[in-house]
Order: sequence, then C-alpha cells, then structure tokens
Amino acid sequence: MSMTKEAVKDKMQDHNVIVLNVLPDTDYAKIHIAGSENLPLGLNSADFVAAVEKRYGKNKFFITYCAGLTCNAGTNAAKALTAKGFKAEDYPGGMKEWSEADFPTEGSAARVSKAAATMPAIVIAAK
Repeated sequence: MSMTKEAVKDKMQDHNVIVLNVLPDTDYAKIHIAGSENLPLGLNSADFVAAVEKRYGKNKFFITYCAGLTCNAGTNAAKALTAKGFKAEDYPGGMKEWSEADFPTEGSAARVSKAAATMPAIVIAAK
C-alpha cells in the first residue's frame, strides 16, 4: 500500500488522482509536491475522512504523503481512507525523498530545480 516517487509522478498525470499532503497548513505553505493539495490529517481520522469526501468525493484515487520515512501521517491517512472504502495509497518517501530527487516542489522554501536552473533564460526587451 505504498508508492515510489516515480509512480507518484506518473499517476499525477491522471485527473482522477489527488496527491494529498496531510501535514499542517504551515508545513504545506513552506514546501510541498508541485500540484499536490493540502488537507491535514489532524488528531481525528474520522474528521479527516469526512473532509476528504466532502471536498473530493469517493471516486478519486488518493495518494497521501507527509515529511518522509520518519513521519507516519501519510500512512495513517491512507489507512483511514481505505478503511472507509476510498482508493488510497501512501507515498512514504514524502517531501524529503521528493525534494532530494529534485522533483518539482512549490512553497516558500522550494528551491529551483537543477533542470530549471540550467535552462537558458529568455529575455524579451520592450521597444
């Protein structure tokens, strides 16, 4: 019930897939997988599941993640969702593995990827 970073990246192309950061809003604002959404797991998994259903319905495939291998929020979120009949898997590598692989990130602490940094800049001069 866990996914690799490559599998997550591939699945993100599907409009029926929601990549869900389950960390607090402040952590999400700092850095998150580009294109992912935020819905904190919190202390009550039943409230989390209800919020997911209200926002997205049950017909999507959910990939949950958190900070990395030492964080169990992503795993717990995926388990809570699957227990209630949702299709969900955890990405245990989380933000740590994703950013170390130089995959796209967003947020106030996101860095420019190596690929983007080596691309030539296009300057358009006003006449």
